[in-house]
Amino acid sequence: MNKEEALISVHKLNYVYLAMNKCFVDDWEKIVQLGGITYPQSKLLIILKENGQSTMSQLAEKGYWHMSTVTELVSRMEKEKLVQKHIDQIDKRVVRVDITEKGIKTLDNTKRLYYRNSDIFNALIGMNKQDLDAAFDVFSKICKNTKGIEGPCMLSIAMESIEHPKCNCLEILRSLDEE
Repeated sequence: MNKEEALISVHKLNYVYLAMNKCFVDDWEKIVQLGGITYPQSKLLIILKENGQSTMSQLAEKGYWHMSTVTELVSRMEKEKLVQKHIDQIDKRVVRVDITEKGIKTLDNTKRLYYRNSDIFNALIGMNKQDLDAAFDVFSKICKNTKGIEGPCMLSIAMESIEHPKCNCLEILRSLDEE
């Protein structure tokens, strides 16, 4: 590929990324509203469900939020009994956050709503898996080439782990088929 083709490819990739991100965020925001929570609340619940008890700093890092945003978000969610805050016993300056039973139920309900109402999820059902896998391979190659990585890159490692999710998403999806 020459420099001009590479330039056009950079622009195309950027627009694909932005458009796909917008599609996913808009779709998820629509669903979480049906479940009675906000997009940031759902994101925080997912982080806690996947990582367990976390410090405020860890939540800020994983959510790509400013610390003040996390503080406000956690405080609002604690009032709604979706999360619980605990002061660290060793370092009293550290606040740890746990997802509550109500938070887990809210997140699971939101996932059920997603599988029933998501435009993206329902569109993917009609697509060819081999085509999507080929697209994922291309994105992994771009990541590896950009970072100059020999062997697996973070994206390809993530892709492998995603094939066997640790969340309860498959269980929830299967339960919908039984209803």
